[in-house]
Amino acid sequence: MYTVIKRLVLGLTLLSMPALAQQHGHQMMRPDTARGMMQGGMMGQMGMMMQMMPRMMGIMQQGMMMQNPLHHATMMAFVLPAMADTLGLSEQQQRQLGELKQRMLQAHRARQQEIRQHQQALQALFQSEQQPDPAALREHLQAIARLEVDDRLAPYETFRQMLQVLNDAQRERLRGMQPHQLMAYMMRLPMMEMMPMMHMMHGREGMMQMMQGGMPMHRQMEGQHGHDQDGHHHHRPR
Repeated sequence: MYTVIKRLVLGLTLLSMPALAQQHGHQMMRPDTARGMMQGGMMGQMGMMMQMMPRMMGIMQQGMMMQNPLHHATMMAFVLPAMADTLGLSEQQQRQLGELKQRMLQAHRARQQEIRQHQQALQALFQSEQQPDPAALREHLQAIARLEVDDRLAPYETFRQMLQVLNDAQRERLRGMQPHQLMAYMMRLPMMEMMPMMHMMHGREGMMQMMQGGMPMHRQMEGQHGHDQDGHHHHRPR
């Protein structure tokens, strides 16, 4: 389990490098400056990302991914194509599941690119005007919000489509799998799939909160008030 967390932290570091380069602009063009910025910036990023490790360990050990239906569906959309032996998937089924997964990932990358474009447009508005028109800001913020909702919902939709590829016996076998069996499949995911999975589970803000050692706000509220996802009060064991 510790190994998969290290892979996750390394992936976050790699993903942070383009943002670091964009932040410092033309300075990155000089080799000596590039080395200095990368060394200093990556050390800072690594320090923040190492703080994610306890949080990620807690998520996995406490089974939070299994308790949250959307998180569970997201994980399943990533691992189901790899369950050929366990579920007895035919070659055709493996191909269909793999294609569904790849379409989901491609759409995720496209949405993230579009979100970055809207964020850049927002930044440009504030750079060109001291107090931009609220209507112009609203347009970009609403577009970002729609894209983020689509990104969180896409794995759930993909998992529902994947279930239709399975036959009745395979769906029953899948329902009977224990959480530790499913987590074992998740831990085998390659780095470049682990990162989108966590991003689609928690969103951009959730990922940033975990990097800073916290937890997404909705989990904090659940912990404070003792409510489950249906709004029912429950007592946590001591």
